Amino acid sequence: MPRLRTSPNDQVDTAIEELVTLASNLRGLDIDRDHGDWVTVTVGAESWPARVIARDAVSQGVAQQLGATEALSSKIVVANSLSADAKDEFARRNETSQNFEWSWLDRRGELQLNHPSATGIYRFDQGGLAHRPPLPGGWRLAAPASDGPIRGRAGIGYAAALLLDPTRRPSIREVAAAVDMSHGAVGDAAKLLREAGLIRSTGEPETPDLFWTLAAVWGPTRITPVAAVPMLDQAKRWQARVDDLEQPGWALGGDEAAGAWGAPIFAVGGRPWIWVPAEADARRAERVLTSASWDDYAAVVAVPPTLLVCRHRLMPPSVVEPRFLPTTHPLFLALELAQDPARGREILDQWNPGDSEVHRVW
Repeated sequence: MPRLRTSPNDQVDTAIEELVTLASNLRGLDIDRDHGDWVTVTVGAESWPARVIARDAVSQGVAQQLGATEALSSKIVVANSLSADAKDEFARRNETSQNFEWSWLDRRGELQLNHPSATGIYRFDQGGLAHRPPLPGGWRLAAPASDGPIRGRAGIGYAAALLLDPTRRPSIREVAAAVDMSHGAVGDAAKLLREAGLIRSTGEPETPDLFWTLAAVWGPTRITPVAAVPMLDQAKRWQARVDDLEQPGWALGGDEAAGAWGAPIFAVGGRPWIWVPAEADARRAERVLTSASWDDYAAVVAVPPTLLVCRHRLMPPSVVEPRFLPTTHPLFLALELAQDPARGREILDQWNPGDSEVHRVW
């Protein structure tokens, strides 16, 4: 169970990240970050905005206080625990006002979403929110809301930025702009890494320790197998930026991409793993390429845990299909390989990309 951070803004950031990640693995549900502490909830054809409120624990008294002080709008309360009396209090207020404005995520295993016009009450609980087994290939969804030194998207982004070029020591402001997060959130992430001894006094990352700490929480925030491989004209139409590597765009990951950079992998005729910058990009591709089962799919579309994956793209030394797409930076290919408990370390021990601009930090 994640422990909430002391900063109220960080508590809300963590809560929103959890909701987005959780929804990405529940069929029929989407939750997207909107602005500030607001998200957009979509269940089937129904969609509505909601404000996220983060608390450690919510008793009936806390629920009554929130009910008396919060403005009229849809809200999702996220807490490590909500008492039965607190949930009853929220339910009573929903029924009394007929605005159905209170929803909640109890991290012990219950998500209840109430449509503001009472179109529906959507419950996902117990098994639906339980720990999920690995996806094919050993993948799990990213787990950034942890009690460890890397917490949240800011922590993942800052750690990745340091590892991309350990000699540069990028500023907090520079990283915040690159990962599209606040200066304060990235500054807090840097402090946690320093306190954990993963950043040296000189500002350089402690390698390979930071790499393996990042690998422990690494993974897509959304992942979908699709029935077709995208064509060049589709990619351009969806603004994949295949010809503009200065901006975030689509990128190839997976074993074949790593093999193109010299990783000792025997991979022939694999199915492309395609990273896209945002949830909206993934949903657009999934609609046209058609979602498939893991037993019968042509490609995978995934959203990374940090925008840096789609910002740092390179053309590989050898051809990989679809050849019109660049690959992710070898750092991110290495983080993918690290997810394989059977062969990941062995492959990484033998792999040196052999490019002066790529730093071997594993």
